[in-house]
Amino acid sequence: MTDEWTFVSPRNKKRSSKPSRQRRHHGGVDGHNATTNTNDDGMKRFFDNRINNNHPKPQQTEAEKTKDRERIRDAILDSISALENVWMSSETSFSYRLIDALREVTTSSSAKKVEEGAGNKSETKNEEGNDDDDNESNQLNIREIVAYGIGNFATSSFSAPMLQLACVLFLRRRAASSIITDSNDDDNASNDNDIQDVFKREQDQVPIYYYEPCILPEERDLLETVFHVAVLESNEFGKLRVQSMRRQDGEKASATTTSMKSVSKSLFYMPHCPMRLYCNVLWSHWESLDSTIIYGNSFHSYDERTLSEEGRTDPTNGILRIIPCTNEIPIKLRGNRRGDELYDALNHLETAFNDCNIISFMVDETSDRTRPDEYFASQDNENGELSR
Repeated sequence: MTDEWTFVSPRNKKRSSKPSRQRRHHGGVDGHNATTNTNDDGMKRFFDNRINNNHPKPQQTEAEKTKDRERIRDAILDSISALENVWMSSETSFSYRLIDALREVTTSSSAKKVEEGAGNKSETKNEEGNDDDDNESNQLNIREIVAYGIGNFATSSFSAPMLQLACVLFLRRRAASSIITDSNDDDNASNDNDIQDVFKREQDQVPIYYYEPCILPEERDLLETVFHVAVLESNEFGKLRVQSMRRQDGEKASATTTSMKSVSKSLFYMPHCPMRLYCNVLWSHWESLDSTIIYGNSFHSYDERTLSEEGRTDPTNGILRIIPCTNEIPIKLRGNRRGDELYDALNHLETAFNDCNIISFMVDETSDRTRPDEYFASQDNENGELSR
């Protein structure tokens, strides 16, 4: 029996005849199979303890391994560059719309808190006599990014998982540029050491905490040594709080960024993750949802498609409980989206991000603050469902 409220199906999805177009979470756990079925393999990857990720691989020489590693790295860098280029050149591109939505949900409350602590912001001018509004409009007040369930990005160049990884690295760069005054240096990075220094500096300012149950050794190596991403060691099923992630990573809060971090938000980057994983994130951060943002499947779509009485009354279903306090900004992938079509690296945008929204929460004293029940992975359910 499948979990009837774990998957948000695409709306009027046109099937492509291109064999390379993949759907990340609906094939095998290794990310290769592109077929769609009713079982949510995202659920299975996160919640079935019997999954074995030791897939046999053909033997490679050291030279072949190095060449393959460079190919993957260069493809990710090309994808990041494509997202940056269309962000700068087109206000209808995917990356521009995504950054604009994140800016809206991260600066509104942050600006309000700054005003309360520093007086009337309208009287604040910068050194050139200009209003600081223009500077704040370019900021993303994000303290850290938690990336769950991207999949195996090293199995195919410019695949949906690779594009999702490139996108989260792009988001970190834009968030870090709000802190790093000389962020333009990334344009001048010319060799491997320069590139790695840029990523390390960005990670120091806005860390990415990353977990993928089926991560491959070569993927971990690239994430840790080239892109400087903090890879979480154990599967906490979405229940690990960001405070614990910071302690595990030995977060270093510099004096220059402490004030910003006090008004910044945590972004959970979860495109096409299973519904119960979102519920676990809500459960573990229930008392701090006003400082939590999710980029992932539409919660309102889950509400519309959860029809059974069992699903709607399940005490572990935090999504339906938080719906009255949920604000969503759709990131459109259809219609006029100029610029994206110019880059081969962005061919799988719709596959990677279809039906994903920026989700924030407006929790106040009138909201239902009753925390949903915790739920646990079943030890004997081969479909990876959960039982209370």
